[in-house]
Amino acid sequence: MRYISIILICSSFLASQTSSTIYFKDGFAETVTSRPNQWLLLIGLVGTGIATNYDDAFNDYGQTNGLMPHQMAKFGDYWGIGGELLLWSVLAASENKKQTLQYAGTAFIANGLLTYGLKFGVGRYRPNGKNKRSFPSGHTSNSFLTATLAQNIYGSKVGIPAYILAGMTGLSRIHDNEHYLSDVIFGAVLGTAVGRGFGHVYKQNLSPIIGILPQSESLQLYFVWPL
Repeated sequence: MRYISIILICSSFLASQTSSTIYFKDGFAETVTSRPNQWLLLIGLVGTGIATNYDDAFNDYGQTNGLMPHQMAKFGDYWGIGGELLLWSVLAASENKKQTLQYAGTAFIANGLLTYGLKFGVGRYRPNGKNKRSFPSGHTSNSFLTATLAQNIYGSKVGIPAYILAGMTGLSRIHDNEHYLSDVIFGAVLGTAVGRGFGHVYKQNLSPIIGILPQSESLQLYFVWPL
């Protein structure tokens, strides 16, 4: 399933390579330079730092008592990828699929680069010792990115349930002993920040361009709507 998702992302990106490259640069810039996102990332970093002091205790509690029923944890784990694929299928059938697929494609590429760049750069062991790709949680960052995309495209009626499911995914990763609390917190912040940054570019592209053309004895007002 993960490889199918990667193929979908790359296909949407390559379908309009030049414009998507510009979109990617603008979206990444908005992610790291917009004031609301800077505050979000700062709060996320502080929260992550505080959470590291409780990682072991929270993980021990989760393994001893469980954070949720097993079936719910299993669903949350699958939603980390399943929710993303569901979103792709809905966007592919939407009326303005060119804009929404470009938004989703570039945002997922940016989120993947940032998430896995940190995973390999930080090299933190998972709590189960399986490998050194614990920080941040990729399932969580993908889930919160998916929720932010849903919020920006369809509004709160879809966004709020998506955020709830994303939170379930994050808790399921701790429940399954795959991640620490701090991994999940920063994964959630990262996915949300990327979705918001690229969402700003998406909303700008949906807005009409208004201009004035001077004529010999008059001015012509024009509107250009993105296709």
